[in-house]
Amino acid sequence: MDLTLTRDTRLLFIGDSITDCGRREDKDALGAGYVRRVRDYLAANDPATAPVVINSGISGNKIPDLQKRWDRDVLEHQPDVVSIKIGVNDVWHGLHPERQGCAIEPFTAGYREILTNLKQALPACAIVLCEPSVIRPPAPAEGNEKLQPYLRAVHELAEEFGAACVVPLHGAFESAYAARPDIAWTTDGVHPTSAGHMLIALTWLRACGLS
Repeated sequence: MDLTLTRDTRLLFIGDSITDCGRREDKDALGAGYVRRVRDYLAANDPATAPVVINSGISGNKIPDLQKRWDRDVLEHQPDVVSIKIGVNDVWHGLHPERQGCAIEPFTAGYREILTNLKQALPACAIVLCEPSVIRPPAPAEGNEKLQPYLRAVHELAEEFGAACVVPLHGAFESAYAARPDIAWTTDGVHPTSAGHMLIALTWLRACGLS
């Protein structure tokens, strides 16, 4: 399904550090990552219909964090479109003994809860769900395998809640790594480089029928 945007559309992005990307220190509150790239493309491509873009990402977040701040950081903004990118920390943090991840069952239940709340509060709001991207070396080598149930959960929830689209970020990064291993797509196997953020933005725009 292609998204239809106007200058009055409120497009909100929420997620972890990949979405945050310094937005709380940025005068435009957009950060330096894929959210800014999406905003800039939409503004330059068709200024007349460029939407209002809101970044509600917070570094380190997992699904339980989104549940706690959903009303304040999503519903109170009254968005017309919500794009959710979450799941990497739910797995990655669980691979480190000093951190805590979020197992697939509470991840799925928590994700279902925030989507239910969104549908009840803003039934006309369009939903865009983003696959968790990648966990590759130098991050723990088993990360990508452990991420697979979370990818499936995102697709199942997208179907359950009638999402406008699923953004296939995991496959995009895997294809990019395979095609050009000489390009640094992430800084540490998880956080995108500038090229990685551009890959996210381009994949998002294409999935939503906007590029």
